Amino acid sequence: MKSANTDTWNRILVRFLLAFAFWEAIAIPLRMLFFSKFYFDPSLKGFFVPVTEVYWIGPIAGDLLQTLFLGIMYGYAKENLPKGLVGGLLFGLLFSLTAYVGLVLFLSNLIQIAPTPLWWIWVGYQTLFAIATGAIYSIGWDSSEDN
Repeated sequence: MKSANTDTWNRILVRFLLAFAFWEAIAIPLRMLFFSKFYFDPSLKGFFVPVTEVYWIGPIAGDLLQTLFLGIMYGYAKENLPKGLVGGLLFGLLFSLTAYVGLVLFLSNLIQIAPTPLWWIWVGYQTLFAIATGAIYSIGWDSSEDN
């Protein structure tokens, strides 16, 4: 007989694999779409690394850690969220508001290492990531199975 803790971790890991695979399939085209305007801006030439010199293990490892972290956070927060897809979307939205919007509001007023529109495009990209990941974690996770 499996414990509730084992069952929770099994759900997190299965959904982690689904969320990570889904996000990696759409992440590179989304990055190119969101950041292409800034990538070819001559004033930001020193800010971006050319695509041929990107070590792709960095972005993939970042997505891997972020997907796992969001899954663990969803596992703890699901009790206080609506059930189903609405709870996952709400989780992604609330997480992005606190983690990304708040951070950008804070940092964009303190430091100017990048143009303000670039910060907000990054927030939009990360918000899509959090909402998609929260939705994937919430699908089929019925709290009645936890008992």
